[in-house]
Amino acid sequence: MRSEGPSLLASELRREQSASQPAQDGDQHALPLTQDPAEPGYHPRAYQLEMLEESLRRNIIVAMDTGSGKSLIAILRIQAEIERCPEHKLVWFLAPNVALASQQAKAIADHIPSIQSRLLVGADGVDRWTNQWTWDQVLNGVRIVTSTYQVLLDALVHAHHCIASHPANRIMQDFYYSRDVADQGQLPSILGLTASPIIKNKAGNLEILEANLNAISRSPKLHRDELLRYVFIPKLIPIVYPPFNELTRSQALDSLGRIRASLNIEEDPWIVTLRSDESTRESAELRKAILDHKTSCQYQLKSLNRKGEIVYQELGSFAADWYISTCVQRLQSNIPDYITEFDSLPVKENAYLRSQLSGIQLSPSSDSALLLHEIYLSPKFHMLVDFLIGQEIASFIGLIFVKTRAEVSVLAHLLSIYFRTRDAFTVSTFVGSSYASSQRADISDLVDLKLQKDTLADFRSGQKNLVVATAALEEGIDISACNVVVCFEKPPSLKSFIQRRGRARKLESKFVLMLSANEDPKVIGTWQQLEKDMQQAYLDDMRLLREIQAIEEMEETDMEFTVESTGAKMTLADSISHLNHFCATLPNRGFAISKPLFVFNHGAHEEVDRSITAKVTLPISVDLSMREASSAPYQTEKYAKRHAAFEAYIKLYHGGLISDNLLPFQGYQEGDSNLEIIDEKVASVIEVSEQIDPWYVVAAEWQKAKENETCFEATITIYDGDCVIAAMQILLPCTIPSIPPVSLYWNESSLFTALIGTPRRISYSSADMHRAAQVTSTLFSSVFSKRMIEEKLDFVALFVPPLFEEIQTWLDNHRGTNNVQMMMENNLLSCANPGVGLIHDLSKSGAAFIFNGIQDALNDLPELLSGDKSTEGEQFESELCLTVSKFPKRADFLHEVQNQNRGQNITRGTHVLRAQNCEIDRLPFKYSCFSALVPSILHHMGVHLLTRHLCDTLLSSVNFADLSLVRTAISSTAARESVNYQRQEFLGDSVLKFFASLTLMSTHLQWHEGLLSQSKDHIVSNFSLQRAAVEQGLDRYIITKSFTGKKWRPAYVSEVLGRKLPENRMLPTKTLADVVEALIGGSMLDGGYEKALSCLRIFLPNVPWSSVAQMQHVLNSSYRFSLSFPPHFSHLETLIGYSFNLKALPIEALTHSSYLGPNTSSSYERLEFLGDAVLDSIVVSTAYAHEPPIPTPILHLIRTTVVNGHFLAFLCLLHSTSVTRIDMITSNIDNSVTPIEIQKPLHIWMFMRYLSPAIRQAQKACLARFESLRERVVECLAHGNSVPWALLARLDAPKFFSDIIEALLGAIFVDSHGSMGACEAFLEQLGVMGYLRRVMSGTVGLYHPKEELGQLAGTEQVRYESSTDESDRAKLVCVVWVGEREVARVGDGSNRIEAETRAAEEAIRVLKSEK
Repeated sequence: MRSEGPSLLASELRREQSASQPAQDGDQHALPLTQDPAEPGYHPRAYQLEMLEESLRRNIIVAMDTGSGKSLIAILRIQAEIERCPEHKLVWFLAPNVALASQQAKAIADHIPSIQSRLLVGADGVDRWTNQWTWDQVLNGVRIVTSTYQVLLDALVHAHHCIASHPANRIMQDFYYSRDVADQGQLPSILGLTASPIIKNKAGNLEILEANLNAISRSPKLHRDELLRYVFIPKLIPIVYPPFNELTRSQALDSLGRIRASLNIEEDPWIVTLRSDESTRESAELRKAILDHKTSCQYQLKSLNRKGEIVYQELGSFAADWYISTCVQRLQSNIPDYITEFDSLPVKENAYLRSQLSGIQLSPSSDSALLLHEIYLSPKFHMLVDFLIGQEIASFIGLIFVKTRAEVSVLAHLLSIYFRTRDAFTVSTFVGSSYASSQRADISDLVDLKLQKDTLADFRSGQKNLVVATAALEEGIDISACNVVVCFEKPPSLKSFIQRRGRARKLESKFVLMLSANEDPKVIGTWQQLEKDMQQAYLDDMRLLREIQAIEEMEETDMEFTVESTGAKMTLADSISHLNHFCATLPNRGFAISKPLFVFNHGAHEEVDRSITAKVTLPISVDLSMREASSAPYQTEKYAKRHAAFEAYIKLYHGGLISDNLLPFQGYQEGDSNLEIIDEKVASVIEVSEQIDPWYVVAAEWQKAKENETCFEATITIYDGDCVIAAMQILLPCTIPSIPPVSLYWNESSLFTALIGTPRRISYSSADMHRAAQVTSTLFSSVFSKRMIEEKLDFVALFVPPLFEEIQTWLDNHRGTNNVQMMMENNLLSCANPGVGLIHDLSKSGAAFIFNGIQDALNDLPELLSGDKSTEGEQFESELCLTVSKFPKRADFLHEVQNQNRGQNITRGTHVLRAQNCEIDRLPFKYSCFSALVPSILHHMGVHLLTRHLCDTLLSSVNFADLSLVRTAISSTAARESVNYQRQEFLGDSVLKFFASLTLMSTHLQWHEGLLSQSKDHIVSNFSLQRAAVEQGLDRYIITKSFTGKKWRPAYVSEVLGRKLPENRMLPTKTLADVVEALIGGSMLDGGYEKALSCLRIFLPNVPWSSVAQMQHVLNSSYRFSLSFPPHFSHLETLIGYSFNLKALPIEALTHSSYLGPNTSSSYERLEFLGDAVLDSIVVSTAYAHEPPIPTPILHLIRTTVVNGHFLAFLCLLHSTSVTRIDMITSNIDNSVTPIEIQKPLHIWMFMRYLSPAIRQAQKACLARFESLRERVVECLAHGNSVPWALLARLDAPKFFSDIIEALLGAIFVDSHGSMGACEAFLEQLGVMGYLRRVMSGTVGLYHPKEELGQLAGTEQVRYESSTDESDRAKLVCVVWVGEREVARVGDGSNRIEAETRAAEEAIRVLKSEK
């Protein structure tokens, strides 16, 4: 054993024995009796916290009533000690017996799974660990040991080579008080636990006990009123049974007695062995064995005879016959199971016993024989049955205490087969399991300890409703509260009476004493008087409560708090209701404490100073600076409690958590942080401003340009691949933004590209402008003549040939038309002539055609005219004709040719025209082609002009370098532009969430997660963003109309400036919000956090945005306080691959809101809030940057898949490291000890600090599901072709598993000053990044089955109907309906989501098979 000794000794104490001896507690039930620990709302009582605080100050013995929750105090104290003591120190929990030690060891391991703890009992062979090395190996890495007193004494004795007689006393006297004065500072702390001594023992015993343990006794009397509400008084029922009838003797018992009497001691195997050995033939050992008949075989027969006699006396001759017969038959049949926990009998002794007992007279073994021998059962048994049958069986939960293990086996067997009881009760047994490694076998013991391992669990769950037990079950074992407790024999001591009585803790429970009619009347009177005394003590306590209530009625105090700005007022009388309401508004995800806890303190000398002060503690999610408040002294708890609540509420008000209306603050509101939450429900479509016409701005600029006689020109070149089709200069009065190449779809097979060159300023004269207008008119006339206003030349956009000085020549050569027939006759018309213009058929209203060739061969016309309905029925004879194709009527070349037009070549259909009906433009075809493309080019240019206008005005502070990001952001999907905002909105949504979370966290250091989440949700809501868009005028820049060109006509300055446009339009609010997020995403892409911050300040100016570096510094600085870093958290740092500089961060990240122990700053919710945003940011930015780019819908699916609570919870359960512990294997041959290494897994979830027993129950249930699903989920994540949605839903992991992952991520972010690399490294180690890469590869189907089924169903409605399985109420059945047809049905659903997911998968399979 370590020479330093333990840091804390926690001990269960006996009371009624000499106070110098350790004593045992009657019950270690860890909660008030009226509350189930599995309930999410369970939390420790104030009196338990009071005892914890007292224990942290000094050594104490907690004296509390049975069932009031002492185990919880012990676990809290152990956890606090582990976190504050050096790593080489131990906590040693001592219990009086193995059963209680086993229970407490399990409870400790369940509540603190990240700490290595171990149970040491005699069965481990500790009595053979006789050297320091063995103990050093066993305790290596162990922080908590649970054992009986003897085990610790063995450790101390063997380690320090001293001998002791009584375990508990020697531990204290020889190893505690024996230390030198200089070494006193190293003494371990002590916590004792005992039931409160309502009936006092001998005077002075308490003082002796305190002196022995160097502790003082403490009871939570300050909360007596609360404590009494959870402890109920059972009704004492004495049952007096008639004397035993000796007439019906047991044949088996009598024959056993005769066999014993006839034994020849000289034939005993042990005597034979001693006589055969020369060294022992004349020894004193032999003589003593013969004289005293002390041999193993004699012991076995005597034990069987003695226990058979007890069974006979208590239960009757049939019971004794069955008991002895069963013991003999099991020995004769060589069934060793019932003695497997002891060493086997030596072969010779086994054979000797079997031989001697073969002559015993056995009773019928069939259980049906009981009907024939009912008269041979004792009257005591029949009176017990009469009582049991008279109880309400449906709600029956009972315990029967008997004296011996033999009675346990026999009585349980009788009750399970007896015709009156076998159908009413499900019976189980429980006996003690304490034994040393040297303890020998006992053929008279029928109890199989293996069969009772599930007894308590079955009893708690209701599978068993009656347990027959020895005194082992009265000593603190955690069992369900009973409504019936029966003492089959009278309790052996006052202690047993109190302990057993304490088991009957349900309301209106019964405590039964079975007493013989031959019992001394004084004995019966003693028990009855004891019951009266206990009831009187209860009544005295209630009388005290009534006296306190009388004082409270007189102690009226006027006190109020008023907010001047609103007139809101709070008085002392309503302070508690105010405080309760505040606590009720705190976030509660289950298992957490949601109300204030009050602790009271009396004056130093209670007999003289009767003043009381109260301290209130609010839930741990409240900032530490506002978590506690104290009252002034009062005469009663009531007013002290009110004043503490009053002070607490005022502190909350000054801390900003209470509004000026004295109501809980609801979170950040834009423009006024004190406003209440407003209704954010808004119509899906609202009226907003019409989009700005960018050409209006251009038209207005022409006036200035004319005065300055300057403008800007840029070359527009049309390419077909590498071939230049046409080139013209555009003239505008304002600078032309840099515009990327424009794709132009000439037809279904030809894609042109327009390049717009760098603009330059030029000077011009009015004559130049006039000629430029003429060129523009000429250009447009060839294609849009019917859409032009005659004689009007003030075009908004002017076009001139590339050489500005050749305008007049260009006009002279290209204006007007020529007669086709004349040109043909003069051989001026041929396909080789590049100057050929469009052909106009004057007989068809001047329709435009593209010249293909001349046709004058009459015999070729039929082939040419085939299928040409336009020339059908015409007679061409031998006149000159042209073959032409239609010039496209489309004006929209920005979009691909629609599907309905594919299959027909819209420009190459061959037609034949009479030359005499045609004229030809002098303007070459390439310019007509350019003219046709102008509407599309101008629209594209207009979008960029609009973009630049937005950047020069509203977005000027962002200083966008890449205007295409802005153009993308303002282009809605309805506009059918080449780009739209969806991808950038996906990124911007994450950036906004990240900034909002970081800003709120750093600005409001005292806000709890509820306010942070509510405020963040408000900031990022569509309501806030759409309102910001309208208020800032962004709505005027959003492009929603699709360009078609159908109504396009040249724009004139005078007309544009005089045009009255609609002032408003209707837009979806989501579009407005999406554009804001797309601009935020664009600014992030353009210049990182800095430009994103500038963009945020434009649209949400009332949010106190700061730079990321500044916010990171504020958060990092806020955690520079000292908490005691638990030594075992070093394993956590290894597990997550990160070592913290600020040790308070991992402690907070792993502290659940149910935890109330010391060494705590806050619960993990704030860090989880931040970590959620960090995780989202990493996943979104990684997926967004993937090459090739991932389609936006898939990006959303990736985020849903990876930023998923069930997925993170699974990784939390999966990810682990291991620590080594040493176990010892003791040889039965030579007692040698061999160490073996055992690897114990350590998971992240094991480090979570919590208090609610319901959390552990939820953990255990989830772990069971995890183990059954683990391999399948791992396989799906590594190699599956789809996300295992159904399996993850079946896991149904509680949220705290994923919460602590996000909280740790937030902690790493704060500790590393915002290093995304450090955060990504943690996610890489956890497995998040690896799976993210896999889903980005496109090999994993991401759609949730319900979503995929909705797509397969098309227009038909999908319905899910879930119901409970009639054959198993714990399972769900789900039916999927598509339309009016049942498509799939699944059963065995563990929860609704899982059942519906699996049903959807089956429905998908069915529908796909039908196609």
